[in-house]
Amino acid sequence: MRQARVNDPIPRSGRPDRQVVRPPYVHPWPETIRPRELPPDMETTVLATDIMGFGRSYRDPAAQLYARQLMYDLLIEAFDMTALPWWDCHREDRGDGVLVVATPELPPDQFLDPLIHHLNALLRAHARHGVQVAPLRVRLAVHHGYVYYDAHGVTGDALTYLYRLLEASAFKRAVDSAGARLGVIVSDQLYSQAIARDTLINPAAYTQLRLNCKETRTRGWLWLPAESRPLQPA
Repeated sequence: MRQARVNDPIPRSGRPDRQVVRPPYVHPWPETIRPRELPPDMETTVLATDIMGFGRSYRDPAAQLYARQLMYDLLIEAFDMTALPWWDCHREDRGDGVLVVATPELPPDQFLDPLIHHLNALLRAHARHGVQVAPLRVRLAVHHGYVYYDAHGVTGDALTYLYRLLEASAFKRAVDSAGARLGVIVSDQLYSQAIARDTLINPAAYTQLRLNCKETRTRGWLWLPAESRPLQPA
């Protein structure tokens, strides 16, 4: 019986006369796209944003492009005000938001109160003086964990967890009900570390929140601008 060859037609049964073992095709990885300046994995701070109401009917493509550009402009300015090197961080556009992976030497707590206060001030100033169909409102999640790189970007449980925080319905409801221009959710791990290091973070500005998203059941720490927080009883 003649042995099947690689290019032999497949019979009507859907299977060749015998199994043909082909060598695996390994796509070459050009040196030009190797993230050679980044280690294969590292423990660092990760941040993700989401523009609220990005797909609503009042935002046509021109308005979406405007909102995206404004988000980037304000983020870059907030990073600069906080002395965080935006251009040294790994960034991936997500359409209605952006993923930022910090360089590992940056203090994680710098991505909390210093950064979010600056970002909120910029959003407030733009809402007062800017002209657009709808004010820019942003949700933001911050976490700290291991990130793994390949030629296509980044992956890892830390990023999955980060987006579970960002997409948790309890977080979205809290920000919507407050009518806040900026809402931030911080992972319990990062918040606990920041408090333990006696940083400049004000614990009274954060509220514990139980979060459920897909397979993740956890707690996070909600930060809202002072003007959006409910008054505490005396």
